Amino acid sequence: MSALAMPVDPLGFATPHVVATVLASLSLYLHRWGEYVKFTDRVSTFWDQEGEQFDFIVVGGGSAGGVLANRLSIHYRVLLLEAGGRINPLQTIPAFSLMMLNYPEIDWKHKTVPQKHSCFGLPNNKSHWSQGKGLGGTSNINFLIQSRGHPKDFDNWANLTGDTSWSYENLLPYFRMSEDYHGPWDNARTHGKGGPIRVALPEYTGMADVYVKAAGELGYPRQDLNGYYTEGFDTIFYPIKNGRRFGVYGAYIESAIKRPDTKLTVRRFAHAKKVLINELGVAYGIEYDWHGAQMVAYSAKEVIISAGAMMSPQLLMLSGIGPKEHLEFYGIPVVSDRPVGKNLQDHISAYLGPFFVDQPISFSIERDVTSINVANFAAQGTGVLTTSGTQAMGFFSSTHAKERGEGDWPDIQFILAGVAIGKNFATDFARGFGVKKKLLEKYWDHAVGTDSFLQIVSLGRPKARGDIKLQSIDPYTPALIDPKYLDNKHDLDILVEAVKKGVELVEETKTFKRINGRFTDQAWPGCEHLPFKSDAYYECYVTHFSVTLHHIVGSCSMGAVNSPDAVVDTQLRVIGVDRLRVIDASVMPVVVVGNTNVPTIMIGEKGADMILKDYEEERLAIEEARRQVEEEARRKAAEEEAKKVAAQAQLEQELLKRSTTPSPPTEVTQPPDDPDDPDDPEDPEDTDRTLLTAEILGMNVTSKSFYSLSIEEQDKMFLSIYSASQTRYYNSVGRNFTGKLL
Repeated sequence: MSALAMPVDPLGFATPHVVATVLASLSLYLHRWGEYVKFTDRVSTFWDQEGEQFDFIVVGGGSAGGVLANRLSIHYRVLLLEAGGRINPLQTIPAFSLMMLNYPEIDWKHKTVPQKHSCFGLPNNKSHWSQGKGLGGTSNINFLIQSRGHPKDFDNWANLTGDTSWSYENLLPYFRMSEDYHGPWDNARTHGKGGPIRVALPEYTGMADVYVKAAGELGYPRQDLNGYYTEGFDTIFYPIKNGRRFGVYGAYIESAIKRPDTKLTVRRFAHAKKVLINELGVAYGIEYDWHGAQMVAYSAKEVIISAGAMMSPQLLMLSGIGPKEHLEFYGIPVVSDRPVGKNLQDHISAYLGPFFVDQPISFSIERDVTSINVANFAAQGTGVLTTSGTQAMGFFSSTHAKERGEGDWPDIQFILAGVAIGKNFATDFARGFGVKKKLLEKYWDHAVGTDSFLQIVSLGRPKARGDIKLQSIDPYTPALIDPKYLDNKHDLDILVEAVKKGVELVEETKTFKRINGRFTDQAWPGCEHLPFKSDAYYECYVTHFSVTLHHIVGSCSMGAVNSPDAVVDTQLRVIGVDRLRVIDASVMPVVVVGNTNVPTIMIGEKGADMILKDYEEERLAIEEARRQVEEEARRKAAEEEAKKVAAQAQLEQELLKRSTTPSPPTEVTQPPDDPDDPDDPEDPEDTDRTLLTAEILGMNVTSKSFYSLSIEEQDKMFLSIYSASQTRYYNSVGRNFTGKLL
């Protein structure tokens, strides 16, 4: 719904102030939430023991680790170690995505080393890299973009590794496995139904249709960007349920925890320090800190590292797996000399804009976050709060790619950020992405209060390769991260070409001309001396306003066993160490052209499937043995039950037979002796009670079955047991038989 159709907000005078107050107190709120979750976790797990053994240990509860924990715990005992807590309710609101970045309770807040060729608009030229901390990982704090990448990205993996199982066609089952797709591109070949993650369009898509229509004028048709395509644009699909973020935590981890008799054990606030590896080169456990205590857990089968592209290599190196010279420098015994931390890649991007339009079609917090919209979202999950701000995207090939014959393999990604620049936008953006706040305030000042938007221009297939190194043997000391952004002319040239195409999309299409779409006429501070909109100006712009898309991969790269560039093989097993795997974004040999969360989930699905197949024969043998034991127990129970039924039937037949047999004439007998006389050697009551009890027990009559009879049936049973000579005795005491038997 646009502002033109928006009903009058009865609390309009107060809503902006309430929103501002909430956003201003986020830091305090998240801090208190984090302390509360940590306290409750400590209390609830007070009796958990050290030294427990599991079949598998998964380190990291993020987009891959959460998938693994779910899939493996169906059959095996799994320990999931996660250094953070659980997802905060505010993180589920898509419109709060930007505001959730860079808080230590939910974000690892990595920083790179100073960049030599980029990030000039950031403090000390350091790029800020967010990584989700908590169960669900980065799927808790990203912008909800459902993007697999391009089919040729995965075919390239298959070629590089020599393993065709990593081709797009062969990976489709794992993409489908995670999906519960709801959308217009529904087809069984490319999309899944009934999977854990609901994939759909948000209820509010803003100016997505306008943007996609304009791209069509440049020759980029609307395409299914999560299927087979070459170049194209489309509205962005989200992992969303009831209008709220529905990522790995809700779809995989929480559902596994809630299984009856779950085999999954979760340790929150557990910081892994070292993989335990014996002298034979076999991983057998993890050393970790948990609420201030040093703990050890043991694995009967495998240890799986899923700590992400920044932290998985750090943990491997601390465990003796990495470049030999680097480990020896820190005095770490070398277990396996592999290029851990090398081949680091990321999508460097520029936020291009502001662009302006003369219609209220962009999302404005000040205008659109009304009490009515808040109420609708809270009650129904509808309205403007269902958008993260990212509304449409597209992929296309640069002229460089086409010259190389890769016109069908895009190397540029556009993302529409259909959010108007408001009063607090510079503050929120500066904190979230680490850009200089005063610089943004100066550049965006003329756009505050207007209908404006940005385009995120991303270098989809960069040539730059960085690295991650230790700077200490302390596992709590952040690693040294150097992506080497724009250290080559190829990357810079393509990014400049992409920026120019972004301006063309708005200023040269009929769709945007109808609403007076236009690029700003203000120069980026520090680039004013260059001719506006020239290649030199755009080079200045992208090297200053250089922002990560948080698509970090490659630091534990996958490859053939004999490849000097590989850390893991194509089964994701660490080369040189047995029973140890890395399964997360760090294993991607080359970054995909799109976003990396969905491919990371796919890697988790494929990794789990490979592990289950490796142990399938053993598991099936154990399950068959267990089935046989259970079958034998059921057989014996059935035999015992059959005996009881037969005995009961025999009893009933005997009772029926006796009840139809005429009784002999009653004999006159003398009254019984005094039952209390201890000198009487044949007390009839004692004798008869003994005979009665023995005969009833011999008929397999239980007290439960006896009391289920009516009084008349009890009397008949009693009469049939006693002989005719005891009739007179029965007349005196038989009516109290039940009491005497008790």
